[in-house]
Amino acid sequence: MDLIISKRIKELRMEHGLSTNKLSNMAGLSQSYVRKLENGECTPTVESLELLCQALGITFEDFVNYKDKSLLQLQAIKIIGKMSDSQLDGFCKLMHMDADENM
Repeated sequence: MDLIISKRIKELRMEHGLSTNKLSNMAGLSQSYVRKLENGECTPTVESLELLCQALGITFEDFVNYKDKSLLQLQAIKIIGKMSDSQLDGFCKLMHMDADENM
């Protein structure tokens, strides 16, 4: 599972002062499942994310927005950070071409 999602689940749980047991009970999920989600050992379903958001009293949009960035943007940053210089150069050229085409 993507570690950004795992970290986000744990961060939100801790911000709300909840144990994994309390959050899992509130969401109607097993404690072992919530722990696995937080440890990146499994991928959440859309339904389980919705249940977690409801238990935390947040919207799904609140879940995916992280410090003014979406999870998709954070994933892109993570991937870009792993690129070699030549891969990054090619990526930048590709993005520049796409930007020119959209104008």
